[in-house]
Amino acid sequence: MVKTLDVNAPAADAVPTAVTLTTLFGEREFAWDKAIYFPAGLKGFPDHNVFALASFPGDGSNAFILMQCLTEPELAFIVAPYNLDSDTIRPEHLEQAFNIHGIKKNDGAVLLIVTLHKPEDGDISMSVNLRAPIIIDTARQSAYQHHLPEMGGYSFRHVVN
Repeated sequence: MVKTLDVNAPAADAVPTAVTLTTLFGEREFAWDKAIYFPAGLKGFPDHNVFALASFPGDGSNAFILMQCLTEPELAFIVAPYNLDSDTIRPEHLEQAFNIHGIKKNDGAVLLIVTLHKPEDGDISMSVNLRAPIIIDTARQSAYQHHLPEMGGYSFRHVVN
């Protein structure tokens, strides 16, 4: 009996190039080579180190991004890109954070974790964590949740209007 080999079929021992997860916003596919690695995890989630970023379905504004854990489908965060030209976080504090993690300024990006608050008797409000932003090295695809100095007056719950 002659066996034919399908050259288009992945090898049985091939490493997957993507993972499909059911997220808060439905089924999404994430490429492993686009993943961001957190060597120390996130505060409260030290064992979850691999995340991917995805836009929200139908959201062309890019004001908010889904940060999805690739190894724990139920773990995801809403994050907001921080404008490095803003002065909400002092430039010298961001420069210090980049230096601590060995990130070149041109390779650095910052995300803020967003929290939605819904009191039982009020309107929904939103805050971002300015005190512990996510510092990303875009060249190495690594990230760190960096705690800024207390003296900066940064809040874990900075209200967003």
